[in-house]
Amino acid sequence: MTRTLLTALGLCILLLCTPAASQPAGDPAEPVARLNGAIIELMKAAEAKTPPRTRLEQFTPVLRQTFDLETTLRVAAAPYFDRALEAERRTLLDTFARRSAAQYVDRFTGYKGETVEITGQRSGPRNTMLVDTRINRRNDKPVQLSYVLRQNEGGWGIIDVLLDGNVSQLAVQRSDYANTLRNGGLPALTREMQSYADRVVANR
Repeated sequence: MTRTLLTALGLCILLLCTPAASQPAGDPAEPVARLNGAIIELMKAAEAKTPPRTRLEQFTPVLRQTFDLETTLRVAAAPYFDRALEAERRTLLDTFARRSAAQYVDRFTGYKGETVEITGQRSGPRNTMLVDTRINRRNDKPVQLSYVLRQNEGGWGIIDVLLDGNVSQLAVQRSDYANTLRNGGLPALTREMQSYADRVVANR
């Protein structure tokens, strides 16, 4: 494992506050394959001019099924998330799901024959698994992604996405949310996420 990849995965050490399964079961590639299929369908829906609100409504359940959003938030919004009232955490979690799905709607705006394939999987730190994926694009270089998964009570869930093996989405989120959390706590972050999702729906 390269030094850059180890650096990108270093943020996952913050997950140690949550007990990890000693013997992970099931196939960590399964939720990634499900997500990959949904991304292709999202691209095709955009190409067919399906309204963005409909695309968002269709994609959000898949995202909630394949990502471990609560674990991600515990890191991205630490320590505010764990200190908040249960109602605040639930509201932020629902908004985070919508905001994360909106990011995919915003990113994938058409279909030009792309394919998505799983290219391998390997062990990560603290019982995580990395599932490598490649988005193949016509007349352009492929996009390399590594999904970091952790086992929870419901099975394997995605907690981070690494672009080109070294850019951690979780690290970017933690950095982006820090100032908002310092100034307004979870309510401010919830409003910011909701505003982003609303803009995506309104602008496309």
